[in-house]
Amino acid sequence: MLYGLKTILHSSRAVLALNGGLLIVLGGSFWILPEFFTLAMFPHILGNETAIAVAVTLRKIMGAGCVFIGAVLFSCQDSSKYTAQRLLFSSAAGFLFMFGTLLHTRMSEQANVPVFMLIFFGILSLLSLFVASRRHQE
Repeated sequence: MLYGLKTILHSSRAVLALNGGLLIVLGGSFWILPEFFTLAMFPHILGNETAIAVAVTLRKIMGAGCVFIGAVLFSCQDSSKYTAQRLLFSSAAGFLFMFGTLLHTRMSEQANVPVFMLIFFGILSLLSLFVASRRHQE
């Protein structure tokens, strides 16, 4: 267990694969359970069929986008060390942007963003930045 964690912390390629896999799972979840995520974030639209239909459609599109980005990140795990590091820096910035947007949305009470999602994107951002900034890569 500890050896595996140490290996991941020294490999941009492994973290790219991890990020890609997690985004694919998240996107699949958005696609399979769009009503669940929509009503969890926007419980006040319960009973408004038009609002639910629009939100579910947008959630499915978001899910497809997550799967797309996850597949790109996952497929880049065979890149050179330099390319993997650059992609990891970019994904760290993207995850940080997601974290900031979700935090703003939660703080402004526009939606009930689950704390889990804030933690998820915050950890992915920090992990990606930490690993990408390491000088010695495997």
